Amino acid sequence: ALDGSGAVAEDSVSEEMDGSQIDLDSTLTIQNVVKLHEKLKNLLGAYDEIEINASDVSSIDTATLQLLVSLKKDEVKLQKKATIIYPSPRFVESAKLLGLLDVLGVHDE
Repeated sequence: ALDGSGAVAEDSVSEEMDGSQIDLDSTLTIQNVVKLHEKLKNLLGAYDEIEINASDVSSIDTATLQLLVSLKKDEVKLQKKATIIYPSPRFVESAKLLGLLDVLGVHDE
């Protein structure tokens, strides 16, 4: 699905891949989950592989973690790949409390 900007050039294999990366906010709550879901859905529509930067997360609720779990579970069906990169200690701690480290592909150091 092209968004009309023509930003997807076949020969642009860049090191950064900024377009396919999303930075999570520091505070993630159920209030933001719909907006985050939209962003992730659009990103996966445009790219086969995306990176979710969780380095700034200082507070994350169960609803947001569920959204990320759901995304990870849909990867195979959608033939896409979503990787959580640089998870903050709080992100790791929250995921660990809910037993979600493995399904999210995150490991505590």
